[in-house]
Amino acid sequence: MLTLLICLSLLISAIYSVTYSAAVQSTPINKKVAKEKILWLVEDKVENIDLLAKNSAETSTASYIENLIIQQLKQLGHYDVRTQRVTAPRINRTLNTKDNACVANRADTPERRGYSLFSDPQSFYLTHKLYRFNQKSALPSQLFNHEAEIKDLASVFKILPSQTIGLAQDVSFGNFLDQQIKKINPANIYYRGGNQRVVALASMLYKSRVDFVLALPVDITPDKSEKHLLEQYTIAGAPPYLIAHFNCSNSAQGQRIINDINKILAKVYQTKDYYQAHKKWFSDKQLSGLQHFLSENFAETKYINPTNE
Repeated sequence: MLTLLICLSLLISAIYSVTYSAAVQSTPINKKVAKEKILWLVEDKVENIDLLAKNSAETSTASYIENLIIQQLKQLGHYDVRTQRVTAPRINRTLNTKDNACVANRADTPERRGYSLFSDPQSFYLTHKLYRFNQKSALPSQLFNHEAEIKDLASVFKILPSQTIGLAQDVSFGNFLDQQIKKINPANIYYRGGNQRVVALASMLYKSRVDFVLALPVDITPDKSEKHLLEQYTIAGAPPYLIAHFNCSNSAQGQRIINDINKILAKVYQTKDYYQAHKKWFSDKQLSGLQHFLSENFAETKYINPTNE
């Protein structure tokens, strides 16, 4: 009887062992966790060709930092970042309708905050200037304040009603200038869209197809023969710098992505490459002015520090 009980016990143990082993083997050891998909929107313009190859601080400030952020988001391991080329109007629609969309190099405006989220600063630019080319007469003195700044944009076309200004279509110039542009008679505005709008507007100015262009200094690159014929004016009251940000959908996922971007940016600010990415586009005097502006307005963070390693 004892022998029978021992045999029965051994049989039950063997069956349990086989069953447990099969269960363990059927459970995946390295279960693959699904990554969060980020739809990374890239405006379809010539300046963004080969964006992901721009991995040097000597290239465009915005492109270099954007590429850096994309690569580091991928390295976090829980994001599947997929870039998609779209038009400027579609960027706004996608941010409005998708939970997982992001885009770089955007001005932070109240309108955009209504449907999307913004990161800490991505990069800094000298603000937009009003450009004029190869004109035979000076602008009327009543357009200027005592600091030789244009008093406001709308006044230019009230005094010069037959002249036109070229503007990039479907972009923000920052809240201050966006409001000034709304006051200009639409008949005086020529909007240029498309993937070559930046170079096209400069070309139109040089060929006298428009009388003025409002553009970032970084986008106006005259050759030697054009440079001495080019006039540049500051708009009174305009912020001295345009601050670009990363911009994501206003959703729980969008907030997570923004939080991770901000963590990466906090480290990037401390690198020499971040300083170098800006230095190329500023004169020493302009860079000194920018650093002074940042120390006064963002004292808690040192963004552009030449001593960073």
